[in-house]
Amino acid sequence: MPQTAASVTLVHRTPGGRVRLRVPALRGRPERAATVEARLSDAPGVRAATARAASGSVILHLDARARGGGLSDAEVVDAVEAALAAPPEARPAATRAPEAGPAWHALAVGETLARVAGDATEGLSDEEAATRRARHGANRLPTAAQRSQGALVAEQFKSLPVAMLLGSAAVSVATGGVADAAATIAVVLVNAALGYVTEGQAEASIGKLMDSSDEAVTVVRAGTPREIAARELVPGDLITVRAGRVMAADARVLAAGRLRVDESALTGETQPVEKRADAEVAPEAPLGGRPTMLHSGTLVAEGEGRAVVVATGAETVAARIAQVSESAARPRAPVEAELDRMGGLLAKLAFGACGVFLGVGWMRGMSLAAMLKDALALAVAAVPEGLPVVATTTMSLGLRRMERRGVLVRRVDTVESLGALQILCLDKTGTLTRNRLEVVETVAGPHPDDPEVAGARAMLMEAAALNNAAEPGAAGAEGSSATERALLERARAEGVEVADLRAARPMAEMHERRPERPYMVTLHEGEGPRVVVKGAPETVLEQCAALWDGTPLDEGLRARILAANDRLAARPARVLAFAAGDTAPEDGVPRDMRWLGLMAMVDPIRPGARDFIRAMHRAGVRTIMITGDQSATAEAIARDLDLAQGGPLRIVDSPEIASMDPELLGGVAARAHVFSRVSATQKLAVVQALQRSGAVVGMTGDGVNDGPALKAADVGIAMGASGTDLARDVANVVIRDDELETLVEAVAQGRAVYRNIRRALEFLIATNLSEILVGLVEAAHGPGELESPMELLWINLVSDVAPGLGLALADPDPDAMTRPPRAADEAVIPPEHFRRMSIDAGTIAAASLVSHFVGLARFGPGPETRGMTFLSLSLGQLAYALTCQRSDPAHLRVRRLLDNPNLNGALIASGGLAVLPYFVPALRRLLKIAPLDAGAMTVGLAGAAAPAGIVLARRGVTLRPETVEVRPCETS
Repeated sequence: MPQTAASVTLVHRTPGGRVRLRVPALRGRPERAATVEARLSDAPGVRAATARAASGSVILHLDARARGGGLSDAEVVDAVEAALAAPPEARPAATRAPEAGPAWHALAVGETLARVAGDATEGLSDEEAATRRARHGANRLPTAAQRSQGALVAEQFKSLPVAMLLGSAAVSVATGGVADAAATIAVVLVNAALGYVTEGQAEASIGKLMDSSDEAVTVVRAGTPREIAARELVPGDLITVRAGRVMAADARVLAAGRLRVDESALTGETQPVEKRADAEVAPEAPLGGRPTMLHSGTLVAEGEGRAVVVATGAETVAARIAQVSESAARPRAPVEAELDRMGGLLAKLAFGACGVFLGVGWMRGMSLAAMLKDALALAVAAVPEGLPVVATTTMSLGLRRMERRGVLVRRVDTVESLGALQILCLDKTGTLTRNRLEVVETVAGPHPDDPEVAGARAMLMEAAALNNAAEPGAAGAEGSSATERALLERARAEGVEVADLRAARPMAEMHERRPERPYMVTLHEGEGPRVVVKGAPETVLEQCAALWDGTPLDEGLRARILAANDRLAARPARVLAFAAGDTAPEDGVPRDMRWLGLMAMVDPIRPGARDFIRAMHRAGVRTIMITGDQSATAEAIARDLDLAQGGPLRIVDSPEIASMDPELLGGVAARAHVFSRVSATQKLAVVQALQRSGAVVGMTGDGVNDGPALKAADVGIAMGASGTDLARDVANVVIRDDELETLVEAVAQGRAVYRNIRRALEFLIATNLSEILVGLVEAAHGPGELESPMELLWINLVSDVAPGLGLALADPDPDAMTRPPRAADEAVIPPEHFRRMSIDAGTIAAASLVSHFVGLARFGPGPETRGMTFLSLSLGQLAYALTCQRSDPAHLRVRRLLDNPNLNGALIASGGLAVLPYFVPALRRLLKIAPLDAGAMTVGLAGAAAPAGIVLARRGVTLRPETVEVRPCETS
């Protein structure tokens, strides 16, 4: 028997802890419903609460794990009574919109008009509007400051490796090596041009997605309605709104007819919000609980109305949320920091080598000019000219590959950040779901398993088409609200010929839904039921006396219908009931209706979202859903997507976040799967808390309320097709077609970029270290033996850049998306790799020095000896590149050495350039080498081939007719 109190009736309770109560005091009072919902959501033993002003009901989801099995029926009723009796109270401050100026939503219509000096019938005069526009400026949302062309160019020169190259060029000029400086500067300019062009194209592609159109709005000026550009709106303007229009400013509602607005872009709430002019709203009401306001960026879902503009441009709520985005700062990309760290290490190495050489020269009594010249040669050897070019080119080409797949990336270093992603925060509405309603289940009659329901189902579908303000279109239902379109599309899918049906049963009269009457009534001509009703199930059921076939509705049948409604609502879903009859309504209230059935609608999960989540989990990326929706809705979506991977689902609700200090929030965020009912500032707080734990964090979103979190995340990912301009403006990644599957490819590409950069860096550093060792030995052995700066620069350009690029452009590893992401603090080259690289560098240097000392014995210090050393060192480094490819950890077939066509082409081209000076006299003079006879050439080539063979042998290579068994470079 229902538990009853003075104003609250407990109607139904499920074993799972879902309780439905009838609360007549809430009917038609959305502001009071919002307050009751907020209080109950914070009540002990309550996981989630929903208060519905339309039907005067409250739905509670109790915590069944609480001691004693949760609240008793009497305790539930007492809790609701207490929430009703308590005075209005604001939600926690963190859930409110950033405030500025008057609380327009709390002011009466007359006071609002007085404050903005507006007129509810005539509007503003043209002269007054012009004066206010001069005072307030154009009605435009501020956009994030974009990088200028000059800034884009300047950023290409900010990395430490580039600074080292520029320093090397300056020293070359100071010591008379103009040609050396010119070659170095050329490398820097090529690197800068590549980065500038790539990032500039990405900015342009994202810019094309931005909404540059200026929407038209209907405004009343001097008593005459007219269409003007949205940028011309000023405070005090009288505007009319209708379904399908996007609000261009913040406005106070003056009159509303069935006016409902989709505010998901600001609040994340899926369901449209009813708007009323006469609602009483507390000044502290949260953004989602302001039925008197229309906010910029929201969409009018259905109905029409009039409103007075109270804020434009930077004064709107959307603009203030954007200002929060401006205060957020994005961390540096992991690879950017690592490359600077590596550059610093190389700089120390270069200075150390030069210091050793200067000390040796000083003890030998060398002149300062000679010491500086030779020290420059060592500095050139220490700086890998290919480092910035390889890193930039690898990420740039990765960016271009992503763009071809529909993923637009603003900065080249973001490509690698995608691969380093450890936690991905996902907005629900519009990202994981489609931000549209779809009928997912229908119940014809009292229960879907009842016999003889075919007739009821046909009548239910016809009712959905008749009692409907949407129109059939070629691509689907058009106009009206998302609810009406979803119902009409379902009727069409069930075979209803809407146009023919409406022609045979034209609508003669319509009674709109009202707060005190949560259903819509239509009267029709022609054969069939004269009256069709659609609305809140409990209320429609009260108007019914029988089933569709005339069977009287007894208490048992009514209980079965309510149970079916509770089951559908628990999905959770928006449930509407349908009934038909022949008795004309009195004052819009139907009588003696026949029950047809229920239709349940949800915002469906995007196609591919489940596969996307599974792919992220396989890749070791943790997923967290952050939404403005209610806990029950969020929980249903999270379970459907299996965010907890089969474990217990941990949900954190907005009031809990508001009371947490940052350190505690970080600990909670590390274990949570879902954050519900969160505001824009709370989304930002969650992302920053995760970042403080050392994680690389991504954030996806499409709304204004996602902007701050998108800006702060290491990787901010906006939806390109459905996203707002603000979301695309602050994100550094934009998915052009909103397809999440493309993001999986982007993460895989990012991981490939990192691993390939690592291989290329290991090759570059090992080879440059070999040059330093050769230079130090030559300097210590005797004067005049050191290689010339131009010779070393040529070796670097020939043996560094192209082979490094070849290694960096290898295809992604097959297991790229089945391995966990690398640790955020993992060095791009771990210490154990440095030890191996040092041994490899020593091997290359030793072979080249053998060639050098053979040359000294034959020719003495001079061009011939330098020519032999040059040949061994340059070709030896090229051969070494083949040993640095990643391959199967157990076996490497001989043909796999040549599996990378990019590397093969690079080695052929570089080999040609390495031997070119021996055939071009001008180059020989520039490099200060001489032609080699057959004997010298043989020694030089032997010195080039030996290192690769020794490296492979040292790693346990066993040559066989078809395979080479190897433990390859540890680069993963």
